[in-house]
Amino acid sequence: MPDYQIEHWDGPRCISQADIFAAFLDKVLPDDWSNFAEKLSGRRSLNAHVALDGRGQLLGLKLGYERNRGVFNSWIGGVGEEARGQGIAAALMAAQHAWAKEAGFRGLETATRQPNRAMAILNLKAGYLISGLDATAGEPTKILYYKSL
Repeated sequence: MPDYQIEHWDGPRCISQADIFAAFLDKVLPDDWSNFAEKLSGRRSLNAHVALDGRGQLLGLKLGYERNRGVFNSWIGGVGEEARGQGIAAALMAAQHAWAKEAGFRGLETATRQPNRAMAILNLKAGYLISGLDATAGEPTKILYYKSL
């Protein structure tokens, strides 16, 4: 039995928890998260799947929104270093995909920064196909993926 539970949070709850998400993401994906609440607002079908320990502490999250009609963008996520290796990322992904299918989405898209090999492998195991590369100057190259539901 895992030492965590997965919950689905809707858009308003995600926005209300933006500071907690930003602090968590800063540990797993260091970046500028200072205006994270702004980045969340206005996103269609914004929601998150979160993994919480028995005390309600955030162990991992998978956050996404509808980018194109019928396509859900699995935008950002991660698992805290202390909780890796427990299958949390795969469980979050499975929960998000099941939700997206039930919500009527026809496909999912996501991206991984190179060299995030673990996430690339997880995406491929989950049925994503590589759909392209984003080689924007001054930013890490991203591998783009798509999965039909």
